[in-house]
Amino acid sequence: MIRAQFNIYMETIPSKIEQNLKLKFALLAPAVWEALSNLKRTGWVERGVKNPESVQEHTIALRKIAASFTDLLEKEKEELLDMLEVHDWPEAIAGDQVILSSDEKELASLKASKFEQERQALISICENLGEKGKEIINLWLRFETASDETASFARQLDKYQAIEKALEYEKAQGIPLFKEFFDYSKKNITHPILLKRLQKLQADWENK
Repeated sequence: MIRAQFNIYMETIPSKIEQNLKLKFALLAPAVWEALSNLKRTGWVERGVKNPESVQEHTIALRKIAASFTDLLEKEKEELLDMLEVHDWPEAIAGDQVILSSDEKELASLKASKFEQERQALISICENLGEKGKEIINLWLRFETASDETASFARQLDKYQAIEKALEYEKAQGIPLFKEFFDYSKKNITHPILLKRLQKLQADWENK
């Protein structure tokens, strides 16, 4: 979403936010949360999915999955939920960009450009949020760089949810999506909890 549109949201969106799984930051920037509700996930749009999930719905789904992990310590789960809440905030300004290239150098350049665009977008969003803004930026940077175990798990969960959603859409709309997303993302998923869930998804797909 371009910056002008985002500014309109900042002026018009009401401050009431649904407290899904105790959202920690949404009330600080209600325009961001609302903008993400109107931004459809590019991967689904490009593949012709009818009524595809929004970025906000993706965030809610991720946090619901994270909340279901009973073997995580309370502190780990809280950090994970916070990180997932803000991991796509820059898309309120920068949009949901899908970066693809068969050329490694070009791909690296595109990813670096996307990272910087999103970093600047998040700085703009957080500039008047004080210490909470710094916390949000730090959570986002951890997620983007997978700089610790929680951040790495969050990124893997992000990949896993796309596979889960692909199976859901394939079953409901008959669009062959699961194998594409499974083959693309499984190499980036190594956590035992998610690997076990992947096995169940694959078995479900094979027996559908």
